[in-house]
Amino acid sequence: MQQTEISALCVVGVLIVLDYLTGLMKAAMRHDISSEKMRLGLWHKSGLILVMLLAEVVERGQQYLDLGYAVPLIVPAAVYIAVTEISSILENLGEINPEIASSPLLRLFRSGKDPNDEDGKS
Repeated sequence: MQQTEISALCVVGVLIVLDYLTGLMKAAMRHDISSEKMRLGLWHKSGLILVMLLAEVVERGQQYLDLGYAVPLIVPAAVYIAVTEISSILENLGEINPEIASSPLLRLFRSGKDPNDEDGKS
């Protein structure tokens, strides 16, 4: 396994843990901790981990089996999961501390691209 792939897997793992922790903090702040919600969250997170495992197996399997395509999967899957986890963490942080929700601090994590701009220019 290449260093880039190992790093991608580690980043995804850390972001999953951070998202779970910030979600737990948000629930504790609201006095809304529910073991059912926590179990559901763990199932969702385990699904993300399984996606990364599947990407690893398929990407490695391409070396030995002709699957009809040969594309990198680990890093793109990690990028997709990382973006969704970062978004969720930022939402949790904004609810934990509303003062930072619209602050310049959290704007550092937002894309400068205008989603309404059709030609991709800001």
